[in-house]
Amino acid sequence: MNKKTVLAISLVGTVVGFLITGLTMLKFWCGPNGYACWDRLEFVGNLLLIFLPAFVFSIITYFLREEVFRAWLRFAYWWIPVSLVFIYLAGGWSGGGFGIPAVLDQEFVSLILSGLFVLISLLLIAYKYFASRRSE
Repeated sequence: MNKKTVLAISLVGTVVGFLITGLTMLKFWCGPNGYACWDRLEFVGNLLLIFLPAFVFSIITYFLREEVFRAWLRFAYWWIPVSLVFIYLAGGWSGGGFGIPAVLDQEFVSLILSGLFVLISLLLIAYKYFASRRSE
């Protein structure tokens, strides 16, 4: 995969995620009483919102050296599927029992994993960028 392909895929995923989430909030597709439909569409929208940080970092790495982009892409190749699995699994946790708050819902898990993706990506890109400049 090259830089343009990653940029295009992450852009499309981000736009589709925002569209699905936005249309679900407007109750456009499901009608006024389609709660099950809202839940399914919101779940898909949350899964697709993982592409937003990928889009931001594909823009950043687009202007950097190829070796920095490749290092970040290797990281993103395994991080995004693992994140999607954890977000999916978080949908089945209800919480709230035995005094434990229900904080592990899909939205919370997706926010935490996206935040970690941002932090680790920034550290990785900075490390690879400065390491490649030292070797010049």
